[in-house]
Amino acid sequence: MQALVIVNAQKSGLPVVYVNAAFETLTGLAAGDVIGGRLDELAAGDDVPDRPGQWLQEDGDGVEQLWRREGAEPLRVNLRRTALFDRPGRPSFWMLTAIEPRDVETPDGEVELRNALHDARRKLKRLERTDPATGIPNAAAFHEILRRDWKIARREQKCLGVAIFQVDFLEEYRDSLGRHATDSVLGKVAHAINGSLRRAGDFGARVDDDRFAVVLGAATEDQVADFAARVLKKVASLAIPHPRSPVARMITISYGGAAEVPEWSSVFNTLLDTAEQRLAAALDARPAVDPTAEKTSETRTDVARSGQ
Repeated sequence: MQALVIVNAQKSGLPVVYVNAAFETLTGLAAGDVIGGRLDELAAGDDVPDRPGQWLQEDGDGVEQLWRREGAEPLRVNLRRTALFDRPGRPSFWMLTAIEPRDVETPDGEVELRNALHDARRKLKRLERTDPATGIPNAAAFHEILRRDWKIARREQKCLGVAIFQVDFLEEYRDSLGRHATDSVLGKVAHAINGSLRRAGDFGARVDDDRFAVVLGAATEDQVADFAARVLKKVASLAIPHPRSPVARMITISYGGAAEVPEWSSVFNTLLDTAEQRLAAALDARPAVDPTAEKTSETRTDVARSGQ
Protein backbone atom coordinates (compact mmCIF):
# COMPACT_ATOMS: atom_id res chain seq x y z
CA MET A 1 0.00 0.00 0.00
CA GLN A 2 1.26 3.48 -0.85
CA ALA A 3 1.55 6.01 1.93
CA LEU A 4 -0.90 8.86 1.46
CA VAL A 5 -1.98 12.09 3.12
CA ILE A 6 -5.18 14.04 2.44
CA VAL A 7 -5.41 17.75 3.25
CA ASN A 8 -8.37 20.14 3.23
CA ALA A 9 -7.84 22.46 0.26
CA GLN A 10 -10.38 25.03 1.45
CA LYS A 11 -8.94 25.92 4.86
CA SER A 12 -5.91 28.01 5.73
CA GLY A 13 -2.87 25.93 6.57
CA LEU A 14 -4.27 22.98 4.59
CA PRO A 15 -5.06 20.85 7.69
CA VAL A 16 -4.49 17.12 7.42
CA VAL A 17 -7.78 15.21 7.46
CA TYR A 18 -6.59 11.66 6.75
CA VAL A 19 -3.47 9.49 6.67
CA ASN A 20 -3.42 5.78 5.99
CA ALA A 21 -1.67 2.91 7.75
CA ALA A 22 1.18 2.91 5.23
CA PHE A 23 1.94 6.52 6.16
CA GLU A 24 2.06 5.58 9.84
CA THR A 25 4.44 2.71 9.07
CA LEU A 26 6.68 4.86 6.89
CA THR A 27 7.00 7.81 9.28
CA GLY A 28 6.38 6.25 12.69
CA LEU A 29 3.77 8.94 13.35
CA ALA A 30 0.35 7.95 14.66
CA ALA A 31 -2.66 9.20 12.71
CA GLY A 32 -4.04 10.90 15.81
CA ASP A 33 -0.86 12.97 16.15
CA VAL A 34 -1.04 14.20 12.55
CA ILE A 35 -4.72 14.65 11.71
CA GLY A 36 -5.87 18.19 12.42
CA GLY A 37 -2.38 19.66 12.10
CA ARG A 38 -1.20 21.92 9.27
CA LEU A 39 0.54 20.46 6.23
CA ASP A 40 3.62 22.63 6.85
CA GLU A 41 3.90 21.07 10.33
CA LEU A 42 4.15 17.65 8.70
CA ALA A 43 6.13 18.46 5.56
CA ALA A 44 8.78 20.86 4.29
CA GLY A 45 10.01 21.60 0.79
CA ASP A 46 9.79 23.99 -2.12
CA ASP A 47 6.17 23.15 -2.82
CA VAL A 48 4.35 23.17 0.52
CA PRO A 49 1.50 25.72 0.38
CA ASP A 50 0.07 27.39 3.46
CA ARG A 51 -3.18 28.76 2.08
CA PRO A 52 -6.04 27.63 -0.20
CA GLY A 53 -5.59 28.19 -3.91
CA GLN A 54 -1.81 27.83 -4.12
CA TRP A 55 -2.23 24.46 -5.79
CA LEU A 56 -4.42 24.99 -8.81
CA GLN A 57 -3.76 21.87 -10.83
CA GLU A 58 -2.49 18.34 -10.52
CA ASP A 59 1.28 18.00 -11.03
CA GLY A 60 1.46 14.26 -11.37
CA ASP A 61 4.87 12.89 -10.36
CA GLY A 62 7.66 15.14 -9.19
CA VAL A 63 6.45 17.03 -6.13
CA GLU A 64 9.07 16.52 -3.43
CA GLN A 65 8.59 17.02 0.28
CA LEU A 66 10.40 16.21 3.50
CA TRP A 67 8.05 14.32 5.82
CA ARG A 68 8.64 14.54 9.54
CA ARG A 69 9.42 11.18 11.21
CA GLU A 70 9.24 9.98 14.79
CA GLY A 71 12.72 9.93 16.32
CA ALA A 72 14.55 10.12 12.98
CA GLU A 73 15.73 12.49 10.30
CA PRO A 74 13.04 13.80 7.92
CA LEU A 75 12.22 11.50 5.02
CA ARG A 76 12.45 12.84 1.45
CA VAL A 77 9.51 11.58 -0.58
CA ASN A 78 8.42 11.97 -4.17
CA LEU A 79 4.70 12.58 -4.41
CA ARG A 80 1.79 12.37 -6.77
CA ARG A 81 -0.73 15.13 -6.14
CA THR A 82 -4.38 14.33 -6.93
CA ALA A 83 -7.28 16.76 -6.61
CA LEU A 84 -10.56 15.59 -5.07
CA PHE A 85 -13.33 17.82 -6.36
CA ASP A 86 -16.74 18.78 -5.01
CA ARG A 87 -17.25 21.06 -7.98
CA PRO A 88 -15.35 21.54 -11.28
CA GLY A 89 -12.24 23.71 -11.01
CA ARG A 90 -12.30 23.92 -7.22
CA PRO A 91 -10.65 21.09 -5.33
CA SER A 92 -12.00 20.42 -1.86
CA PHE A 93 -9.13 18.13 -0.89
CA TRP A 94 -5.66 17.22 -2.13
CA MET A 95 -4.40 13.67 -1.90
CA LEU A 96 -0.60 13.29 -1.67
CA THR A 97 0.58 9.79 -2.53
CA ALA A 98 4.19 8.69 -1.96
CA ILE A 99 5.53 7.02 -5.09
CA GLU A 100 8.73 5.32 -6.17
CA PRO A 101 11.33 7.73 -7.56
CA ARG A 102 10.26 8.53 -11.12
CA ASP A 103 10.09 4.94 -12.32
CA VAL A 104 7.75 3.83 -15.04
CA GLU A 105 4.50 3.05 -13.33
CA THR A 106 3.39 -0.54 -13.38
CA PRO A 107 -0.19 -1.71 -13.90
CA ASP A 108 -0.18 -2.92 -10.28
CA GLY A 109 0.73 0.60 -9.19
CA GLU A 110 -2.22 2.00 -11.11
CA VAL A 111 -4.57 -0.47 -9.44
CA GLU A 112 -3.09 0.33 -6.05
CA LEU A 113 -3.59 4.07 -6.58
CA ARG A 114 -7.18 3.60 -7.71
CA ASN A 115 -7.87 1.48 -4.64
CA ALA A 116 -6.27 4.10 -2.39
CA LEU A 117 -8.33 6.84 -4.04
CA HIS A 118 -11.53 4.84 -3.60
CA ASP A 119 -10.68 4.20 0.06
CA ALA A 120 -9.88 7.87 0.62
CA ARG A 121 -13.13 9.05 -0.96
CA ARG A 122 -15.09 6.60 1.19
CA LYS A 123 -13.36 7.81 4.35
CA LEU A 124 -13.86 11.46 3.40
CA LYS A 125 -17.57 10.86 2.86
CA ARG A 126 -17.70 9.31 6.32
CA LEU A 127 -15.87 12.33 7.75
CA GLU A 128 -18.43 14.65 6.19
CA ARG A 129 -21.16 12.83 8.14
CA THR A 130 -19.27 12.65 11.45
CA ASP A 131 -19.11 15.14 14.32
CA PRO A 132 -15.40 15.62 15.06
CA ALA A 133 -15.82 16.34 18.80
CA THR A 134 -17.80 13.19 19.65
CA GLY A 135 -17.14 10.81 16.77
CA ILE A 136 -20.86 10.16 16.24
CA PRO A 137 -22.92 11.20 13.18
CA ASN A 138 -23.64 14.90 12.66
CA ALA A 139 -26.74 16.92 11.78
CA ALA A 140 -26.47 16.22 8.04
CA ALA A 141 -26.45 12.48 8.69
CA PHE A 142 -29.37 12.77 11.14
CA HIS A 143 -31.61 14.63 8.69
CA GLU A 144 -30.71 12.17 5.94
CA ILE A 145 -31.72 9.20 8.11
CA LEU A 146 -34.85 10.91 9.45
CA ARG A 147 -36.02 11.77 5.93
CA ARG A 148 -35.43 8.20 4.78
CA ASP A 149 -37.13 6.56 7.80
CA TRP A 150 -40.05 8.99 7.56
CA LYS A 151 -40.73 7.90 3.99
CA ILE A 152 -40.57 4.24 5.00
CA ALA A 153 -42.87 4.77 7.99
CA ARG A 154 -45.33 6.70 5.84
CA ARG A 155 -45.35 4.01 3.16
CA GLU A 156 -45.77 1.18 5.69
CA GLN A 157 -47.96 3.23 8.04
CA LYS A 158 -45.74 2.50 11.03
CA CYS A 159 -44.94 4.71 13.99
CA LEU A 160 -41.72 6.71 14.03
CA GLY A 161 -40.22 8.40 17.09
CA VAL A 162 -37.74 11.23 17.66
CA ALA A 163 -36.03 12.41 20.85
CA ILE A 164 -34.02 15.62 21.13
CA PHE A 165 -31.63 16.13 24.05
CA GLN A 166 -30.00 19.35 25.18
CA VAL A 167 -27.09 19.60 27.60
CA ASP A 168 -28.21 22.16 30.16
CA PHE A 169 -26.12 25.35 30.39
CA LEU A 170 -23.30 24.03 28.22
CA GLU A 171 -22.02 27.50 27.35
CA GLU A 172 -21.65 28.33 31.05
CA TYR A 173 -19.70 25.10 31.50
CA ARG A 174 -17.43 25.99 28.56
CA ASP A 175 -16.82 29.49 29.93
CA SER A 176 -15.88 28.01 33.29
CA LEU A 177 -13.78 24.96 32.37
CA GLY A 178 -12.77 25.46 28.74
CA ARG A 179 -13.18 23.75 25.39
CA HIS A 180 -11.33 20.50 26.13
CA ALA A 181 -13.41 19.77 29.24
CA THR A 182 -16.55 20.62 27.26
CA ASP A 183 -15.60 18.25 24.43
CA SER A 184 -15.06 15.54 27.04
CA VAL A 185 -18.57 16.12 28.42
CA LEU A 186 -20.07 16.02 24.93
CA GLY A 187 -18.29 12.76 24.23
CA LYS A 188 -19.65 11.19 27.42
CA VAL A 189 -23.19 12.39 26.71
CA ALA A 190 -22.93 11.05 23.15
CA HIS A 191 -21.80 7.68 24.54
CA ALA A 192 -24.70 7.66 27.01
CA ILE A 193 -27.20 8.33 24.22
CA ASN A 194 -25.84 5.92 21.62
CA GLY A 195 -25.15 3.33 24.32
CA SER A 196 -28.87 3.36 25.11
CA LEU A 197 -29.91 2.43 21.58
CA ARG A 198 -31.16 -1.14 21.51
CA ARG A 199 -32.33 -1.74 17.94
CA ALA A 200 -30.32 -1.76 14.74
CA GLY A 201 -32.57 0.80 13.07
CA ASP A 202 -32.23 3.42 15.82
CA PHE A 203 -29.87 6.28 15.04
CA GLY A 204 -28.28 8.97 17.22
CA ALA A 205 -26.41 12.13 16.17
CA ARG A 206 -25.11 15.45 17.44
CA VAL A 207 -27.21 18.09 15.70
CA ASP A 208 -26.03 21.34 17.32
CA ASP A 209 -23.47 22.66 19.78
CA ASP A 210 -25.40 21.45 22.82
CA ARG A 211 -27.99 19.15 21.21
CA PHE A 212 -28.29 15.52 20.25
CA ALA A 213 -31.15 13.81 18.43
CA VAL A 214 -32.25 10.21 17.98
CA VAL A 215 -34.49 8.52 15.41
CA LEU A 216 -36.39 5.61 16.95
CA GLY A 217 -38.06 3.31 14.46
CA ALA A 218 -41.47 1.82 15.33
CA ALA A 219 -41.47 3.66 18.68
CA THR A 220 -44.59 4.93 20.43
CA GLU A 221 -44.74 8.01 22.66
CA ASP A 222 -44.26 5.81 25.74
CA GLN A 223 -41.29 4.03 24.19
CA VAL A 224 -39.66 7.37 23.33
CA ALA A 225 -40.19 8.48 26.94
CA ASP A 226 -38.71 5.23 28.27
CA PHE A 227 -35.67 5.59 26.04
CA ALA A 228 -35.16 9.20 27.19
CA ALA A 229 -35.43 8.13 30.83
CA ARG A 230 -32.62 5.60 30.30
CA VAL A 231 -30.43 8.29 28.77
CA LEU A 232 -31.12 10.76 31.60
CA LYS A 233 -30.32 8.07 34.16
CA LYS A 234 -27.01 7.29 32.44
CA VAL A 235 -26.03 10.97 32.27
CA ALA A 236 -26.96 11.47 35.93
CA SER A 237 -24.81 8.45 36.88
CA LEU A 238 -21.78 10.12 35.29
CA ALA A 239 -21.94 12.74 38.08
CA ILE A 240 -19.92 15.33 36.13
CA PRO A 241 -19.66 18.49 38.27
CA HIS A 242 -21.05 21.68 36.72
CA PRO A 243 -19.79 24.69 38.69
CA ARG A 244 -22.12 27.22 37.06
CA SER A 245 -25.41 25.37 36.54
CA PRO A 246 -28.38 27.07 38.21
CA VAL A 247 -30.39 23.84 38.30
CA ALA A 248 -28.00 21.23 39.67
CA ARG A 249 -24.49 20.57 40.90
CA MET A 250 -23.86 18.13 38.06
CA ILE A 251 -24.24 18.09 34.28
CA THR A 252 -27.89 17.51 33.39
CA ILE A 253 -29.79 17.20 30.13
CA SER A 254 -33.35 18.00 29.10
CA TYR A 255 -35.31 16.39 26.33
CA GLY A 256 -38.37 16.57 24.15
CA GLY A 257 -39.81 13.60 22.33
CA ALA A 258 -42.54 12.81 19.81
CA ALA A 259 -43.88 9.85 17.87
CA GLU A 260 -46.51 9.46 15.20
CA VAL A 261 -47.66 7.42 12.23
CA PRO A 262 -46.96 9.74 9.27
CA GLU A 263 -49.92 10.91 7.25
CA TRP A 264 -49.57 10.83 3.49
CA SER A 265 -49.82 14.62 3.27
CA SER A 266 -47.27 15.33 6.03
CA VAL A 267 -43.49 15.79 6.00
CA PHE A 268 -40.85 14.73 8.52
CA ASN A 269 -40.48 18.28 9.84
CA THR A 270 -43.83 17.97 11.63
CA LEU A 271 -42.43 15.25 13.89
CA LEU A 272 -39.25 17.23 14.48
CA ASP A 273 -41.20 20.41 15.25
CA THR A 274 -43.29 18.61 17.86
CA ALA A 275 -40.17 17.27 19.58
CA GLU A 276 -38.59 20.75 19.48
CA GLN A 277 -41.69 22.32 21.05
CA ARG A 278 -41.70 19.76 23.84
CA LEU A 279 -38.00 20.32 24.46
CA ALA A 280 -38.66 24.06 24.72
CA ALA A 281 -41.40 23.36 27.28
CA ALA A 282 -39.03 21.15 29.27
CA LEU A 283 -36.38 23.88 29.26
CA ASP A 284 -38.90 26.45 30.48
CA ALA A 285 -39.95 24.09 33.29
CA ARG A 286 -36.46 23.75 34.74
CA PRO A 287 -36.52 25.01 38.33
CA ALA A 288 -33.97 27.59 39.41
CA VAL A 289 -32.34 26.15 42.52
CA ASP A 290 -29.23 26.63 44.60
CA PRO A 291 -26.45 24.87 42.61
CA THR A 292 -24.88 23.73 45.88
CA ALA A 293 -27.98 21.75 46.77
CA GLU A 294 -28.07 18.03 46.12
CA LYS A 295 -30.04 17.03 43.05
CA THR A 296 -31.22 13.51 42.39
CA SER A 297 -31.45 11.90 38.99
CA GLU A 298 -35.14 11.16 39.61
CA THR A 299 -35.93 14.86 39.99
CA ARG A 300 -34.15 15.70 36.72
CA THR A 301 -35.98 12.89 34.98
CA ASP A 302 -39.31 14.33 36.11
CA VAL A 303 -38.31 17.77 34.86
CA ALA A 304 -37.29 16.43 31.47
CA ARG A 305 -40.46 14.38 31.20
CA SER A 306 -42.44 17.60 31.40
CA GLY A 307 -41.48 18.09 27.76
CA GLN A 308 -43.62 15.14 26.79
